[in-house]
Amino acid sequence: MKRLVAVVGVAIALCCAAVAVMRHVTARIDSAGAYSPPTGALVTYFPGRESDQSLPLVVSGSIEAGFMRPFLLAFQRHNPGLSIAYIQSRNDALLDRALTACRRHERTADIYLTTSTDHLMRLANENCAATLPSEIGQAAPAQASWRDEVVAFTVEPAVFVFSRELRQPLPSSHIALLDWLRGLPKDRARVGTYDIEASADGYDLAASDSHQDALYGRLLEGLGRSDVRLYCCSNVMVDAVDRQEILFAYNVQLSYAYKAQRAGSRISVVLPNDYQALQTLSFMLPKHSRDQVTALKLAEFLVSVEARAIARRNLVPPGISSALATAQADQLLAQASVTPLLLSLQDRARREHLVQEWREAIGPVRSGVTR
Repeated sequence: MKRLVAVVGVAIALCCAAVAVMRHVTARIDSAGAYSPPTGALVTYFPGRESDQSLPLVVSGSIEAGFMRPFLLAFQRHNPGLSIAYIQSRNDALLDRALTACRRHERTADIYLTTSTDHLMRLANENCAATLPSEIGQAAPAQASWRDEVVAFTVEPAVFVFSRELRQPLPSSHIALLDWLRGLPKDRARVGTYDIEASADGYDLAASDSHQDALYGRLLEGLGRSDVRLYCCSNVMVDAVDRQEILFAYNVQLSYAYKAQRAGSRISVVLPNDYQALQTLSFMLPKHSRDQVTALKLAEFLVSVEARAIARRNLVPPGISSALATAQADQLLAQASVTPLLLSLQDRARREHLVQEWREAIGPVRSGVTR
């Protein structure tokens, strides 16, 4: 009984400590000039290693905190007294909050990070972005930047994820995938993909796929003939394959798939060799931020040699040789793109057409859908 009381006491103490940290983070953010985070945001606090009572750098991102952790911790090693508050939200919520703050001249986050680069380009076009030194854009992967205001720092390709129970060989291209889908017995044709109506990442990857005019419609038909389950997120799809809820997941973000492989998930990951649907991850410094000096330092770090090494590690599968890993990662990073073409993602009529085409091919929502 004494041991049980002690365990309960420790648990209560840990809970109280967690609440105290969240209150500390909130108080420090609010004191920076009434910064208001996006709706539904999650806060991850990275305290500085040295005693420093200055306000934290406020980073607003739609990228998962776990993905950004190695970048932010590496940046902190160069700035040990700096604390960082990472405010994670959905892509649309980040854009809505950023636009409102810009138009009302309210306090913003110090820097924005997102998988939806078109959102940052829209902010830049509405005169919400600070101009960065040209050297930052020149150091970006593929020198991908927009008017020295929106700059790429890595990419997120889409991969195929299969149950490890399936027989080899697995399809290594989108054309081979079509043949593989046709050959699936109906009682085993359980496949998963994004709900592109509910997921900004899913919509971005579907829009990237749609540039393959001759193939895209056939891909939709192939998926539509299967028992399709729709998902919100890549990590949920990977878990569904690992549990054999589905046998195959389409357009999974590569970083989640490789992370699950390293953790021992029972999956096989295929990076298609004909083309990759791909997102460019980018950053922007808003005009009305509190700490533009430190935000600029983070921007410079994100395109540094050290950050590029972190980006490469995210882009290679476990167990690959060093030379081959570097070559594969650099080939993917070379596809980073911050161009006017991305602004078509903001076209409402185009979005409605793409979603309608997708809905007609996929058909009604199946049971077992995860949103």
